[in-house]
Amino acid sequence: MSEEPILSTLKKLVSLHEGIAESAGEQALNVLLTENIALALNLPEDVTLTTRSDIPNSFFVSYHSELLNKFAELLADRGLVTALGVKFDGYLKTTGFEKLLLQTLIPQNGLIRFLDAKPEITRYIWCHVVYTAEADEKRMGLVSFIINELTGVTEVEIGDALFWESDRIPFDNQHSPPLLPVEELSGLIEKTADKLIKAELENWKCKLHRARARDEERLHTYYGTISSEIETKIESRRLMGESKDKELARLDATNRELERKLADLKERYALSVEASLHSAMVLHLPTVHIQCTLQRKKAKRIVTAVWNPFTKIIEPLRCELSGEHVNDFYLDDTDAKIISPTIWREK
Repeated sequence: MSEEPILSTLKKLVSLHEGIAESAGEQALNVLLTENIALALNLPEDVTLTTRSDIPNSFFVSYHSELLNKFAELLADRGLVTALGVKFDGYLKTTGFEKLLLQTLIPQNGLIRFLDAKPEITRYIWCHVVYTAEADEKRMGLVSFIINELTGVTEVEIGDALFWESDRIPFDNQHSPPLLPVEELSGLIEKTADKLIKAELENWKCKLHRARARDEERLHTYYGTISSEIETKIESRRLMGESKDKELARLDATNRELERKLADLKERYALSVEASLHSAMVLHLPTVHIQCTLQRKKAKRIVTAVWNPFTKIIEPLRCELSGEHVNDFYLDDTDAKIISPTIWREK
């Protein structure tokens, strides 16, 4: 049973503002808000939000409700870029990665060789992007994703790294300069957010297309009937001269009215989306950096892969043409650049 989009969005917003939200069925959400957010929303700190108006002791919320507008106002105040470190109490091993590397990262037309592994802090950027979508109605939402700033891979998982609050430690981000140029990082955030927002809106977009097609069919049927009646009248009565010109003018006006109505429908069902980065957190996680070489014919280079102890996997690398993350990939002949199978087949 899938959760309604509006409740899924509210769950993310509550979490973003340090609250707790848990599903209570398909159309309800149990929420625990911080005191200041509860005051801002004029809600109790412990509350149930629902998309059904007949659930007792709950607050109804819809895309046009005042409560959702108040949540939107919270999002209007942009957050900050903050930094946080995470402790790892276990032992960060530096051996045993050679076999795992060969099993995880697989060049299809070249070689990968393990060089060494050592503990290092890796910067991850946890991004929260808010969006407003408008067509025949208005919707708001939030997408979140994590970028490994070293590899540039987006939508990475970090396991339970943030699960224990006691393991979180302050981190002075000023002594850890960005690894990616601002333009490249902005491009990654924009491209990833665009992909995730499109995925969230896909069902609504399909619904809009169906509604527009249905309304267009009705218009074509209605005005087509009028046009046919006019044409039949001209033919059956064998109209000539001024009488025929009058009916032809009616026919032209009918066709122009149909075009105007179709243009109105197109504008009504056109989907427009605005998005912006609401806040970001730079996470400094203890990881293992695995140095390895990639070789394709005479082209050879050294790359760094990351093993995350919280997920216990070697993270994917990034296709240097499309930006998608890959475990299986090809290497180009000139620089041993990493190329995804999809891009390689298109070459």
